[in-house]
Amino acid sequence: MTNQAEVVAAADWKEAFIIEIQIRQNEFNPAIIRLFQGEPYILIVENRDQIPHILASTEFFKTTAIRKVLTEKEEISGANLIGLHLSPGEIKEIHFVPVLDGWYDFEGSHGGPAVYLGDRYFAPWSHGARRGMVGAFIVEP
Repeated sequence: MTNQAEVVAAADWKEAFIIEIQIRQNEFNPAIIRLFQGEPYILIVENRDQIPHILASTEFFKTTAIRKVLTEKEEISGANLIGLHLSPGEIKEIHFVPVLDGWYDFEGSHGGPAVYLGDRYFAPWSHGARRGMVGAFIVEP
């Protein structure tokens, strides 16, 4: 993959497209997110439920250059993500550039405790995909 730092530095962040995903009643809204390769985006994910949720998309996050992740408490630069854990009512932002075109599924679950696996965190799933917590990022060239 292209050097992430170079991709992030070359992007015009003043022109970043803002995309919002809400999690409510075990569904993502919207569930299909269309993006363009090489364009900067700010993805805002809000958990509107009373239970924790996870949005996971390992392959998608592997093919993006992530500038930063913002939470209510911190800003994390240069993160390697496999997904996001959101507490009830929590909002997180990801500033990123898709580097590779393709169709990337994402799924959700009720958030459980995260486990650290050397270089990343992994959270066990609770069959969220079987309950309809699915969606896709479609990155066009």
